[in-house]
Amino acid sequence: MAAVPWRNGQGLTRIIAEDNAHTLPEWRLSVADILHDAPFSAFAGWQRSIALLGSGVLEMQEKAGEWQHALGACCPPYVFCGADEVLSSCPNGAVQALNLMVRRSENAEKIVEFVLHQTVFSIQNMGQTKSDYFLFPSTGAWTMRSGDVDYPVTPGNVWHCRSENLQNTVLKPVEEKSSLYCIRV
Repeated sequence: MAAVPWRNGQGLTRIIAEDNAHTLPEWRLSVADILHDAPFSAFAGWQRSIALLGSGVLEMQEKAGEWQHALGACCPPYVFCGADEVLSSCPNGAVQALNLMVRRSENAEKIVEFVLHQTVFSIQNMGQTKSDYFLFPSTGAWTMRSGDVDYPVTPGNVWHCRSENLQNTVLKPVEEKSSLYCIRV
């Protein structure tokens, strides 16, 4: 995927997927390359969830001092208001971050999950609502068993599937201290 500059020109992002069912997208999923200390672009009307992919540290603070948070490898996603003016710092060098933005409006009824997994888990089609799943291994290798077939899932890969195509899918870490982010929209 092609990298494009952030709105403020201070970093790069790769859009993985976004809602195409509406004139204004209700959600957007991207991977950001945070190359140096820089402010984030502001997105009024959105809620943002961010998690670090791989190793490193990302320190963030709201410009007026309302909050501060540090992300490291294997940390749960951090949720904040897209309108916040956020200053970021990369004390150990450049990092990659997984960024999920969800539009906050009166009409937004979509359920979104952004979860860190470090142990065996499953994804099952309950036949209720159609959902898209995105799997991002962050550290260590995983095995995905769907039916009777095993697939390797390794950092740097992105898996996408739709709930109607899922039966019982089990994901299992291969290595100790493996982590994987699962996003359902």
